[in-house]
Amino acid sequence: MRKSLTAVVMAAVVALTGMVAVLAQSSAANAAAGCRVDYVVSSQWTGGFSTDITITNLGDTVNGWTLRFAFPAVDQLLAQTWSATWSQSGQQVSATNLGWNATLGTNATVNIGFVGSWFGNNPVPASFTLNGVACTGGVRPSMTPTGTTTTPPVADYPAIVTWLGPAAGAVYTGPGPVPLAATATVGGGHYITSVSFRVNGVTVAQGVKTAGDRYETQWTPPAGEPGTSTTFVLNVSAGTDQSLSGGAPPRLVTVVTPASTGTNRPPAVALSTPGGQTYFLEPTTVTLVADATDTDAGDVVGRAELYLGTTRVATTTTSSGQRYQFPVDLAAATSSTFTVRVYDSHGGVGISNPLIFTVR
Repeated sequence: MRKSLTAVVMAAVVALTGMVAVLAQSSAANAAAGCRVDYVVSSQWTGGFSTDITITNLGDTVNGWTLRFAFPAVDQLLAQTWSATWSQSGQQVSATNLGWNATLGTNATVNIGFVGSWFGNNPVPASFTLNGVACTGGVRPSMTPTGTTTTPPVADYPAIVTWLGPAAGAVYTGPGPVPLAATATVGGGHYITSVSFRVNGVTVAQGVKTAGDRYETQWTPPAGEPGTSTTFVLNVSAGTDQSLSGGAPPRLVTVVTPASTGTNRPPAVALSTPGGQTYFLEPTTVTLVADATDTDAGDVVGRAELYLGTTRVATTTTSSGQRYQFPVDLAAATSSTFTVRVYDSHGGVGISNPLIFTVR
């Protein structure tokens, strides 16, 4: 009788334990989900930008998360990242938690971010998901289990790309090729499949692996008019066997075409704006800054012209040192490309990199 009673008690304990486990699994499967994402471009400059992202979990506690969104423009690329494992495939971007920030309680936040590159424009992503749930600022109701299981996300490893040459701000004399070189690496047992070099947003060459992680090629700038110089925006990016890409921050280089007679070298000029911002949500006025240099002893830049596309819109003969400033009114729902041309006292002409402003 005692053995029979003991068996009954043990069976009841086992049944109760199984019931608790089922209830725990059911509770986890039925967890309410919701999130909010604050995406802030903290700084922006010609060809690059820095973004801070705050994720707020509005639903039940999650242990392990992946944020996903899509870059609106095809030329927006991740370059440097932090506080998550980042990856990019085409325009699709994902960020997966690290070990120390995997758990997010209700109303808890986590801050992540990246430095990216761009050329045409730099619009903000339209939507975000966290573990497949749209981050609308609300909470999705609890769901009934379907019996399916979700495979944990596989770690993504974007390429890490570093410029070797040319040096930032380098000046070359044409005609002739400009050497391009960078290193590209990727972790997780994956490998680099391609390294691409772009000039003013257009792919001009594929890198050839020469030694270790080094990739090299060369680019021949278009022939300029005698006595002119042109500044170009260079980008480099790498793809992997996961179809993920990474890139390095852009570099500006100037190519000088010597005058047909004499020894005068034309000036160089770089165009920027204070704070680097080029994307605005409403009409505004910005100040364009053109920094000019001339390597000929005693030669000075005496005039700067601002162009909108191919139309000259302003001219100035005054400067602070070799810095020229142009206030510009930007209209709503437009995208405008500006360049600056500078002239030295011996007839040399320098043409800046393009600067593109977008107003939504």
